[in-house]
Amino acid sequence: MEKSLRKSAVLYTLTALIILALDIFSKNLAELYLFNKEITLLPFLHLVLVYNKGAAFGIFAQTEGLIRFITLILVPSIAVVLTFWYAIKENKKGFSIIMGAIAGGALGNLYDRIFLGYVRDFIYLQYGKLSWPAFNIADMSISLAIFTFLVLQYTQQKQKHK
Repeated sequence: MEKSLRKSAVLYTLTALIILALDIFSKNLAELYLFNKEITLLPFLHLVLVYNKGAAFGIFAQTEGLIRFITLILVPSIAVVLTFWYAIKENKKGFSIIMGAIAGGALGNLYDRIFLGYVRDFIYLQYGKLSWPAFNIADMSISLAIFTFLVLQYTQQKQKHK
C-alpha cells in the first residue's frame, strides 16, 4: 500500500477507534450513574438512560429473525466496510476522518446490539413540548459526520461549476 493510502487507512482507523472508545466509555458511565434517574444539565439537555432494542427512533424494535439481523447487524457492518473503501478511494485526510467517524459510530451501536441486545442511549433533548428521542455519542458522531460530508460534497460541486 502506498504511503498516502496508508495514511488514509490509519486516519480512518484511529478516528473509528476513538469514537468507538468514547461511545462505549460514555455508555458505561451512563449505566453507572443514570440508572433510574435523570440529570438536567441545561433547560433543554437531559441525561437519562434508555435501552433501545431497535434502530433510530426505535424502528425495528419489534422485528425478529432475519429482518432484525439484516437491519440491525448486517447494515451497520456493511457501512463500516463501505466507509473504509470510500476513505481509501478518496485518499483525502478530511474524508478519512469523516468516514472513520461514521464507522466508529456504527461500531459503537453494533457493539451494544451484539453483546447486549439493545443500544444504550442517554442524551435527551427537550424544551417545553419539543423533544428529540434519546441518543448517544455514536449517533452524534454518525449524524455530524454525514452532515459534514454533505456540506463538503455540496461545496465541492459548487466549486466545480464555477
